[in-house]
Amino acid sequence: MPQPVSIMGMPLDEWQHESCVAHCAVGDDWATIYDIQSTQEGQGHATALLLAMKEYYEARSLRFGGSIALNERMRRLYQKCGIQEYRE
Repeated sequence: MPQPVSIMGMPLDEWQHESCVAHCAVGDDWATIYDIQSTQEGQGHATALLLAMKEYYEARSLRFGGSIALNERMRRLYQKCGIQEYRE
């Protein structure tokens, strides 16, 4: 479940699972991943976290996607989890 946090004055949902933490901005009809970090890459923790986030927000009828991937690994995670990457 997400926990509300404020980062640089911006209200975000913070998600944690195993070695991962992710932040998501939420609006009236959307939720967008801003970042995801893992201290133990390659263990499946990020995949599990993103799938849980997607299920949570889509169950609330929010359009769920991700900001532009910061690297190729993040882009592959989006693709693997069926998460739209907002490139424009």
